[in-house]
Amino acid sequence: MDGAGGSIFRTYFGSAVTTLLTITLLIVVSFSIAALSAEQATQALRVRASHDGLTGLLNRAAFLSLLEDKFGRRRGAESFGSLVMADLDPFKAVNDRNGHAAGDAALKAFAAACRASVRSNDLVGRYGGEEFILFLPGATPEQAARVTEQISVTMKNSDAAPLLPTASYGIAAARAGGDALKAAIAAADAALYEAKARGRNQSILATALDA
Repeated sequence: MDGAGGSIFRTYFGSAVTTLLTITLLIVVSFSIAALSAEQATQALRVRASHDGLTGLLNRAAFLSLLEDKFGRRRGAESFGSLVMADLDPFKAVNDRNGHAAGDAALKAFAAACRASVRSNDLVGRYGGEEFILFLPGATPEQAARVTEQISVTMKNSDAAPLLPTASYGIAAARAGGDALKAAIAAADAALYEAKARGRNQSILATALDA
């Protein structure tokens, strides 16, 4: 009722008050953006520290840490799963024949095939070099073997299949408690070597070695 030129309007809505409110708003927005940027930067650093730069998979340290954490929080029927050790074969031949760029492409293709074949709660990591490790919670070794078959089929059906190596897999059951995880990794690794010895491009269950 006082109007834009009235004293009440100038007092409460005049240029000085508007300027003060604008400055306050800009300060709040600036601090919010700075805090968001810092959080994004921190998150980016966490991802870089825990993931392999080439494949985008978990690195070895992060994989083992998450694996121990999963077992530490699980009980009963969820306290078991299957560990899979995988190795591209013969990977050195890929590098020697087509160069390191082709080797990098093969590693990324295998990582993509793993991501396409596992569930959202499964863990997949690059263990080192051309060796990978997977943990499938709640899965039996036989179920894990079917997952490895799917990974190999995905690789075989990819556009770059003629240039990609095959993969060998060692599979072992894993349960929580004591040194069971280390034992499962060792068993899966031994099964992987057996798969290599038997001609590569196949999966071997650790239980088959004990039979």
